[in-house]
Amino acid sequence: MAKDETIKGDIFLFGERVRVDGTVEGDVYLFAHNANVTGNVKGDIIAFAQSLDVNGEVDGNVRAFTNTLTVRGTVTKNILTFDEVVNVESAGKIGGSLTLFVAKLNLDGMLGKDLFMFGKHLALSGKIDGEVKMKGDLLTINSSAQVAGPIHFQGNKEPEVSPQAKLAYPVDYRKMEHKPQYMEGHYYVWQVIWLAAFVLFGLVLFQLMPKFAAEAVAGAERYGASFGLGVLVFFGVPIAAAIACVTVVGLFVGISAFFIWYAALYFAQLIVGALVGQWLMGRTQETWPLIGRMAVGIVIVRLATVVPILGWWVKFGVMLWGLGAISLALYNRFQPTLTASAPSGPYVPPPLPPNTTVGGMQPA
Repeated sequence: MAKDETIKGDIFLFGERVRVDGTVEGDVYLFAHNANVTGNVKGDIIAFAQSLDVNGEVDGNVRAFTNTLTVRGTVTKNILTFDEVVNVESAGKIGGSLTLFVAKLNLDGMLGKDLFMFGKHLALSGKIDGEVKMKGDLLTINSSAQVAGPIHFQGNKEPEVSPQAKLAYPVDYRKMEHKPQYMEGHYYVWQVIWLAAFVLFGLVLFQLMPKFAAEAVAGAERYGASFGLGVLVFFGVPIAAAIACVTVVGLFVGISAFFIWYAALYFAQLIVGALVGQWLMGRTQETWPLIGRMAVGIVIVRLATVVPILGWWVKFGVMLWGLGAISLALYNRFQPTLTASAPSGPYVPPPLPPNTTVGGMQPA
């Protein structure tokens, strides 16, 4: 986009290298490897890029999903970003708030409002007119830093604060507590969400493939064969997929095989759940009763997988078991079937046409 060019409305830009030098009187959507904004954007910037440099003026917000974000210009409103590294250089100015999920933030410029950060390291050398809330590993406040609001830091290490830094409030530091997952309430909330997702996933699959699902559940009753084949498929398919990806021709096959294998790991737990449900409620071949048994069984299976220490082994065994049952069902479907030959009877030669001689003589 040229420097003297003005675009009225929104613009979508795609490319390896994208540069905005002119004026955009709307929003800018960037999809690029490297993006550089040196002009004036009246609206917002929504960027998906490897690196984004904001060297001009943005009157709206910046929403970025990048590896590296660098701000040398002015952003009038707010920035929300998911990055590995964010650099707000000494010439950079952000009029609103800065919210980021990042590995490292180097803030040397000016921030007009609050900073909310979830990441590893914040190196603060610039000026913040609002408060700071950070959850991460390390906070470093250098001598040139100025913070007008309170600083709340929850991390693994005590903050490193220069005595020359101008802070309106001392740093409120709380050491991050690392509790086992099963001792935190949100762990069980996520387990309920995952359980609902499993039931919904099973409902869709059992409706789409009712006969195959019933065959896989029946195959799970062959315990030894299911476990043995499950071990082979669990380790063999990813290795074969990786080998296939070495060649360009086999790249698509290898990637597709890996994703199918990964999806089968979840389907395997549903198969074992359906079998457990049949143990409790009796066998059935009908689709909806089988789905009901699957829902009951998957609850029991998921409860067993959240048991501390033993839960992981239970989950691993269930995946092997179910994966083997699915493989058995596929094998039974695709193996060649031999039809029984009809019983042979006495050979009767076909009748000869009239006036045909046999051995020089005409039959009577």
